[in-house]
This record gives sequence, structure tokens and C-alpha cells, in this order.
Amino acid sequence: MEVILVQKSFYEEVGLKVGLEIHQQLKTSRKLFCYCPPILRKDKPDIKVVRFMRPTLGETGEIDPTMLKEFKKKRKIVYEAFSDTTCLYELDEVPPYEISTEALEIALTIAQLFRMKIPDVLLVSRKQYLDGSVPSGFQRTIIVGLNGYLELSNGKKIRIVQLCLEEDAARKIAERDNEVIYRVDRLGIPLVEITTDASLSTPDEVLDAALRIGALLRATGRVMRGIGTIRQDINVSIRGGNRVEIKGVQRPEWFKPLIDNEIKRQLALIEITQELRRRKVSKDEIDNVKIIDVTEIFKNTAAKFIRKAIQRGEKVYALKLPKFGGLLGKEILPGRRFGKEFAERVAVITGLKGIIHTDELPNYGISEEEKAKLFEMTRADKEKDCVVIVVGPEERAKEALEEVRERAKEALEGVPSETRKANPDGTTSFERPLGGAARLYPDTDYPPILVDKSLLEKVSRSLPEYPWKRVERYVKDYGLSREYAERIVLSERSEIFEEIIKMGVPAKLAATVILETMTSLRREGFPVENISDEKLKDVFHYLIKGDISKEAIPEILKALSKEPEKDIKDILKELGIRKLSLEELDTIIEQVINKNIELIRLRGERAFKPLMGDVMRIVRGKIDGKTVSERLMEKLKEKIATLK
Repeated sequence: MEVILVQKSFYEEVGLKVGLEIHQQLKTSRKLFCYCPPILRKDKPDIKVVRFMRPTLGETGEIDPTMLKEFKKKRKIVYEAFSDTTCLYELDEVPPYEISTEALEIALTIAQLFRMKIPDVLLVSRKQYLDGSVPSGFQRTIIVGLNGYLELSNGKKIRIVQLCLEEDAARKIAERDNEVIYRVDRLGIPLVEITTDASLSTPDEVLDAALRIGALLRATGRVMRGIGTIRQDINVSIRGGNRVEIKGVQRPEWFKPLIDNEIKRQLALIEITQELRRRKVSKDEIDNVKIIDVTEIFKNTAAKFIRKAIQRGEKVYALKLPKFGGLLGKEILPGRRFGKEFAERVAVITGLKGIIHTDELPNYGISEEEKAKLFEMTRADKEKDCVVIVVGPEERAKEALEEVRERAKEALEGVPSETRKANPDGTTSFERPLGGAARLYPDTDYPPILVDKSLLEKVSRSLPEYPWKRVERYVKDYGLSREYAERIVLSERSEIFEEIIKMGVPAKLAATVILETMTSLRREGFPVENISDEKLKDVFHYLIKGDISKEAIPEILKALSKEPEKDIKDILKELGIRKLSLEELDTIIEQVINKNIELIRLRGERAFKPLMGDVMRIVRGKIDGKTVSERLMEKLKEKIATLK
């Protein structure tokens, strides 16, 4: 009997588990718990309110550690508001108004599309947010659906754990050391939060799930579109690691590099933990080390930033990390060392710029002699230990080293559960510890919401066509290939595809522009996401009228992406794009033919291709290529006949 060995993929080997959280704003006429319009303002706000946040006990009787971290930052929070489009609810000065029934119906529609169980009674809960993004310190959220599912393109079913209807947070305008500025125009816009289980086991599955969830949401026709209206987070863990939430995955192409780098990071952190255990480091050893004032060592240092800080009255403090020698300098990702994990936490929690450690010294102007004095003053072993120093005001510097101590103890356990921010280069950076159950507790300002049977029946009658059924229809009715049909359904512009076809645009052309042209332009660096659906439809309107040719579309889209508010008439004028008359085209063709008489004598009709290239260089975007081809061939044959 032949034995076939199936090699496990890398992701199977490491035991990758990924879950998705997708936040999608809903298209409603008002906000979730007040009657303000759900619009973002570009003009100057006329109201400013200053607040400070503090943590409170959750329903479990505990204070969530995430909240404590935010409280330690001690930042002043400034809220900007508008007297005509925001109200006292957004500033937490009045209780919530009646919930938007429009938003509730949309959420119930989405829950039914995912075949979720909908509770008979919906309870409003509070979820603590002490980063300042919600003036009340909590976000109101409602679990609308539970235990649904989504089938992926490979046939695998993943569980949709829950769907929540909640209010969006305020948007951050600026951030300084001890101050953060938020604008409350976005606060309260209704959104749904969709959470999957952690059964996604490859980046391809994650991408497929995200695209399919997005397609289902857009199928309702009742979700907002554009930058910032949908936000995607991923929860990543591997065997022996821990759940890490990566927030702000802005583009689908970010999934794979972010997941791959998180796997590498967790593998490296697990390896460091194993090394610390081999070295028999204990939490007690780390806890028993005292923070030492080492300012005296650096009074005359060549490191200018330290010397200037001391002159300002700041201090230099040091903490020995027993048996950590060489580990903070260990690379956990290309160009990123373990010490960065400590530095980011210090920067986020205390506002100081970071840390310096002996694994990277001498450096920054700090000498070998000063490094030796550090080991001496802290009673550290040069071979076994690592010493971390922080420069800053006394209280903040000590607080920073306590964060270093805490992170060092976490290293003994493995990969810490935390929330990290997605960076465009595929790396992540520390944001806060992962929130726990103590964040969530019942809202005492809003009564339970009864889900009436008639409401569910109303929602059921208006369920949209499933995207996967649309694929079949596009293949049958519009003659699209299955690949194009599937890509259109999953694309962000799927909603307007049929609208464009109804204008009289051939389906293949509409699909090519949406799928190929706009993707190509994005890769070239043009921000085509800035182009609204209405502007894109306007471009096709000019095409149908005969004012532009299809060859002009890429240049028009390039210009629109840079100046999306500009009128297309003005763009056409600037680009010099206008429809050529047949008489003008004939004149150009005759000029090109007359310049290439010898080529025509030599090749006859085979001269068509180079002549076509010459003509198109002159007329591209001003007349349809098919028309050019037909007229050129006609004129070429006429010329050949005269040369015989």
C-alpha cells in the first residue's frame, strides 16, 4: 500500500487562529441615541469642552486594567462640537433619547443575513472607554444577534459569534504629550460590530471572510461608504502564544503581512520566555530590584539629549533586569528588537519618548565608561543582567520604569494579551492591554428593547439578494465571466455596478473600469478611494453622451482622485479632453498616412499597426478606438489603391 505524506502548511505548524471584528457605519438619517445628523464637518467648531477621565468599577466589581492604563496617562481631553449639528447628549449632559428604529432595523436585517439568533429582548450595555473618545467614558452597545455563520469560498463555515449595534466614538483631531483633541461630530453615528470566532487559519481565509462580510453588508444598500466608515480588527494567536488584537487594518492587502509578522513576533517572544525559564528568572527577583537615581553618571555625558534634560531639572533613573542580559537586543522582527516592546509601552503609558538599555550601549553618545558605571551603581552583572534607563521628570521616569518592570514580568509568562495598532509597513505597535469583562456593564439610563414579531417579519420581507446569487445572475444576464462576477460582488463598488449598467454602459466595460482600471491606478499611487460613486457615475454619463471616449477614463480618474470635489467639466478642460469630430479625425489620419507613404508602399495593409499607434498618440481619449481603427483602415485602403 502506498503511503502519501501530506506536508502541513506553515500556518498549520504554528497553530494559527484568527478572528475578525468588523465595524461598519450604518446609513441613517440620525444618530443612534439622539436626533443629530450623522455628518462629519470640515469647518471650524464653535464649542470646546475640557474633561479628565477616571476609572470606575465594572459589573464584576473590578476595575479593568485597560482603564487603569488610560487613567495613568493623566491627559487633558478637549472636545470640539458644533452648536447646530451636535447636542448635549454627545457631551454626556443629558440621558439618551429614543433609539433610532432605522438603525435597529438595519442591524436586524444584517443579523438575519448571517442567520443569527435574535434575542426577544435587547439590553443596552455600557462599554468603558477611558481614552477620551467617548465623553461619558463608555460606549452604549446592544447585542442584536448571536451564533450565526458565514460560508467561505472554500466551503468552510465560520461562526459569527455576535453582532452588536453601537454608537461610534468621537474622531481624534490632534494629540500632544498631555492633551488629546476629539471632535464629537462622529460620536453616536450608528454602527454594527460583527465578531467571528477564531477559526480562520490562514491569511487567505481572513481576506475571504472580510470581503464576504463586506459584500453582505453592502448588499443591504444601507451602510455608509468611504474612508473611515468601515474599520477592521483582527485577533491573532498561535500555539503557545496568546490572543493579540490588531486594530485599524485599513486595507485588505494588509492582512497577510500583519498576520505573518505577528506570527514571527509571537514565536520570538515565546523563544525569549523559554530562554528566561532556562535562566531561572523569577518574578520575585524582578520585583525586588529597586529603581536607582543615576543622574550623577550623566552630568557631563556626550549624549546631548540627556545632558539638556538634566539641565532642565529632569532625572535619569535606572532599573536592573536580572538575567535579561542580551535579550532586549534580540531581534524579534527585521529591524525591530525586543527592547522596542518596552519602549513603546513607556511612550504610550507615560508620554516619555522611550528607554535606553545596556544591550545597545555604547550608543547615542553614551560611553563605555558610563555603561560600566551603570552596572556598578545598580549592582548588575555585566554578563548576565541588563540595565534600563529612562530620562524625564522624576515621577514620570519612575512610572516608566515600573512599566518596564511589568513588561519584564510578562516576558516570563510568554506573549502578553494586548491591543496593538496596525502600521502600513505590516508591523504593529503597542496601544493598551487587552480589555476584559470588567469593561461591560448594564446601562441604567435606557430600558430593555422588546423585539416585536411584526418588526422581524417586516425585516424578513425586505431582505436583499445574497451576493452569491448575484454572481449567477451577472454571469447569466450580463455575460460576465464567473471570475469577474465574483470580483464585482466582493468589490467596494458593487452597489453602483448595476446602476452604471442601467445607464447604458456595457457590463464588461463597467466591470473592467471598477476592477482593473481603478486597481491599477491605486497601485500607481492614485487615491481612487477619494472618488465618490456619484462622480464615477458622472464619468460614465459623459461616456454615454459621447463627450469622452473610454480611453480617456483612466486620465480623468487620476485627476478626480487628486481633486475629488472638482467638477468633471473643469477636469476635462484642464486635461484638454474633448470629443473629436469625424472630420477632425479624418484630417489627422490623412496627415499620418501622408507622412508614412514609403512604409505603406513597403508593407501595404501591414502598415496598419504602426499607423494606428501614431494616430492614437494624437487622439487618445478624444474619440473611441474602434472608430479610429475603422476610419484608419478605410483611409489606408484608399491610399494603397492610389499607389498601385
